[in-house]
Amino acid sequence: MNYLFQKFTWKPAVVFSVLFGVAFAVINYSGIGVSGLLDITNGANILDFEFGYDYEKAVAMLTALGSDGRSFYLTKIIPLDFIFPFAYMLFYSGWIILLLKHTNKLNRLKGLLLIPVSAMLFDWIENIGIIAILINFEYINSFAVFTASISGMLKRAFTIASITTIGILLIAFVFKRKK
Repeated sequence: MNYLFQKFTWKPAVVFSVLFGVAFAVINYSGIGVSGLLDITNGANILDFEFGYDYEKAVAMLTALGSDGRSFYLTKIIPLDFIFPFAYMLFYSGWIILLLKHTNKLNRLKGLLLIPVSAMLFDWIENIGIIAILINFEYINSFAVFTASISGMLKRAFTIASITTIGILLIAFVFKRKK
């Protein structure tokens, strides 16, 4: 694994950045993503964008989507939302590896890679909970709502931690270059 980290260059970081950008655009701005959902639901939004929700809020949001919106969410957005977390995990991890490598901190701090991996895993757990909610909309399980909500909050926390880590490492990289 250390060999792989040592061989990591700017090129894969840029490729991961492009992949992330494409995935971000597709899930947010394409007709098969959130933009398409907003068109058919007159602006009703998805659980993924909420920072925590209870049973009543989940039911209200999914009811506002309507049957067509819930179907779109399940069949279009959720599949994309398994690809998107993988893309952002590669993006965040790639830049963390690169910046650790260029600040000579790779061997000591490679555990930081668990941050974007955790964000991806909690996003996937959130998605599984949302799938359970959408499939059983008539009989929503409160544990599925709780699991999806908590996982979504943890996803967001680890995503913010990933971005913060990259920012701190970027500052360290700039200071190292100035010396």
